[in-house]
Parts: sequence; structure tokens; C-alpha cells
Amino acid sequence: MGKPVFTTKSATIHRVEYIEKDKIMEIEFRTGNIYRYYDVPLRLWKVFLLYIECEGSAGSFFNEYIKNQFTSGKVKEA
Repeated sequence: MGKPVFTTKSATIHRVEYIEKDKIMEIEFRTGNIYRYYDVPLRLWKVFLLYIECEGSAGSFFNEYIKNQFTSGKVKEA
């Protein structure tokens, strides 16, 4: 697994993580649900991190560029 990134300012997303060799982005929501998104390009992951670092809304980025854009699966139900 990659190094997890915790989003302290997001009301929706608690943690994001990227597994580079498999192109998997794992997102843990504040609800406790965890989802994996498959075939996510490394470039998108890097842009997401920059967006979070610049205090952009992780939830807005997720809704615009990740949600319904990639195959996903629930890993853990809260």
C-alpha cells in the first residue's frame, strides 16, 4: 500500500491512499465506508494530492473527477 493521506478539512473524505503498481485509489469516507477505485492514473492521484495540499475541497474533486468515472468496489461497510 502507499502512504495514506488524511484529509482533516474535508467533511466527506477522511483518508485517501494510492497503490501505484495496481493503479488503485482507496478512499475512506467519514461515514466509515471504504471504497476502491480501479485503473486510476498516477497523474490524477498527484493532481488530487496537490488539490488537497492547496486546501481545495477533497469532496468536490472526488465528485468531479473520480466518482462514476472509474470501476469501484466497496471494501468496508461502516
